[in-house]
Formats: sequence, C-alpha cells, structure tokens
Amino acid sequence: MKGKVALEEAFALPRFAEKTRWWASMFAVDLDKHAAEMNDIEKIRVEYMDKYGVGYSLLSYTAPGIQDIRNPKKHNCITLHKFKGALVNDTRRSGPDGDDMVFYDSPAWGMFRSTVQELDVSFYLHPRNPTGTQYDNFAQGVSLHILGMVINAYSFDLWRINHWFEDVEKPHGLDCKKAIRDYFTQNIWITTSGNFSTLTLKCCIEEIGADRILFSIDNPFESFDDACPWFDGLDLDHMTKRKIAKELGSFKDEDA
Repeated sequence: MKGKVALEEAFALPRFAEKTRWWASMFAVDLDKHAAEMNDIEKIRVEYMDKYGVGYSLLSYTAPGIQDIRNPKKHNCITLHKFKGALVNDTRRSGPDGDDMVFYDSPAWGMFRSTVQELDVSFYLHPRNPTGTQYDNFAQGVSLHILGMVINAYSFDLWRINHWFEDVEKPHGLDCKKAIRDYFTQNIWITTSGNFSTLTLKCCIEEIGADRILFSIDNPFESFDDACPWFDGLDLDHMTKRKIAKELGSFKDEDA
C-alpha cells in the first residue's frame, strides 16, 4: 500500500549525536546506523518512506525531549509553528531521586488538558525511559496513566473494566459522564507502533474498531522493513487498511 501515514516516528537533534549514541548503546546493534537515522530528517528517512510506501510521517522529538522544561509553550508550537499535537513520555518525575510520579489527570494539569481541547489537537501518551529507581514496563506505565485519566489501555481488559466501573461502581457514585467503553471508542486512539502482531491487531479491531487504530512504525527504534511489509500483507479489506493507515489528510500518494 502506498501513501501510508506513520504516526510515531522519532528524531533527535544532530548536536546531541553523542547522547543519541550513548542511549543507543543500551539496545542498538549498530550504534552508527541508529544515530544516523535518529538525527536525519530529510535524506535517509525520506528514502525509506519512498521505498516502503509511506506518504507522510509525524516526527516526535525522542525522550526525554522538552518534557523537563517547565513551560514549553505548547500554544505557540501549535498556532505559530504548526505542530500537530504533543507527545508526552508518560509521567513527569520529581523528588530528590526522581522517583515521585506526576500524572496528568491531577487538578494541577487542568489548564494543560483544557489547552489541548481548545487547540483541538492530539495528546500522545508515550512510554518513558526509566529514571531514578523506577523501571516500569512500557505498557504498564502507560496503562496505569490512562486508567487514571479514564480507562485501562489494554483492550483485552476493556470488558472487565467496563463491567466493574459501569455495573458495579457507577451506581455507587462513579463520576463519569460517559460509559467507560465510550471513552475508548470516542476519545482514545491506539497505534501499531513497535508491535507488528497480526493476532493482536485483529483483536483490537474487533474490540474497539479500525477507526480507533493508527499505523505507526517507531522508526528508528523499529524498522520500515518490519512494519511496512507486515501491514501491506495483512489479510484485511481495503477499507479497513485505509482507515488505519491513510485517512488523515492530504499527503503523498494519498489516492494510490
């Protein structure tokens, strides 16, 4: 399929190349290759996109990015610089050892949530790298955070969460304006980023629908060569694939 949109692709500023190499030493087989791909925007990345049929990539500055800056001026990023939204690496950390977790569902972050809603852009909750003595599993950390904001992030748990919150707890005063499942099917999207499992994707399609799933690669942590042939070869009808990978606006090969 040509014209795919890739939602969660990482980059780092070239002046931090040595830091990128240091971080890559924890997982990358080829440090030079990973650093070159991470620091590149216009050459290597575009060559991959052309080769594997990706018409549009949304790039996010890799962790920790600007998350430790007190006021990153999100409003200016969106209105002045035409950013597409905000990617946040799970909780903020505070305290002397970096072990205190700050969640975005707290009243202190009400203005941030209101600004996201006002600007009508996406808030991408992404796992974070370990800090201090906290070494949460990627999925566990984000799931806990989403649960605090509305609902558990595992679609496999959706029936049980919905059952307990709606049928058991809500009659006793759970303060939700919608049914728990409705938040997942109306306010939350999930992506294929770094998880190219056909069985998992089909389960998510059945549970929440293709309308709430978006194609992603997670390049350069994951490769175009793993993600794109997998997606292109899926035994799904054309409309389902289009919903997941293409219906996001005008871009190269959008009608291919």
